[in-house]
Amino acid sequence: MDEFAVAGSAMSAECDIWFAMPPGFVEVPLASPPDPPDATATDGLEMLTELVPEEQYESLRSSMDEARAMGRLLARTGAVHLSMGVHHGESGEVLHSVFLIKWEEVPWAPPKLAAAKAALASSEAREAELVDLPCGPAAVVESLNKREGQNVFQLTGYLPHPDGRRVAVLALSTTAGSDHEHYRDMFYGIVGMVSFDNPLPPQLREQIPEAQEVAAARDVFG
Repeated sequence: MDEFAVAGSAMSAECDIWFAMPPGFVEVPLASPPDPPDATATDGLEMLTELVPEEQYESLRSSMDEARAMGRLLARTGAVHLSMGVHHGESGEVLHSVFLIKWEEVPWAPPKLAAAKAALASSEAREAELVDLPCGPAAVVESLNKREGQNVFQLTGYLPHPDGRRVAVLALSTTAGSDHEHYRDMFYGIVGMVSFDNPLPPQLREQIPEAQEVAAARDVFG
């Protein structure tokens, strides 16, 4: 039986999307980092350094710093999650990846139509596929582009929220020149676990604090 560690964000009353990440990923804070950095961020970086050769430590730390700076910018454009991943390829080389989740507001449309529209709007799409996930219909777009002199392989999933007015965009990108099938499997594993309804056991859901607006309304109206 698979075991999952529950992140603090999954226990927030404001959480409206739940997902699971495979080993090798460390979340990058989207808000300004604490000073000094909190233990979670430090432990995450140490975990990643254990996966790479010593001569790559400084490069990894630099990439993490860049990701943190990027995260603060992404938070202003609807991003709700950012992670860095370190993995070993089939030939033993160390591969890096970035995983992002953000919300996009859309005009109301049935979920399947919203997914198709989002896929068609992707100008970088090399391949696009409509899929049925446990959370509902979705579209997955695959692209390969050159950025800053490097080829970037990216998988992007467009998962319409049941309210019909927004789409969750999940993107996994890597500069790995090969092992694309590995990343496809990883990505489909992630999007296949997405839920718009709280999937936590009842004993954990009972511990989630009341939403601020609900508490405020109760204080006013009793």
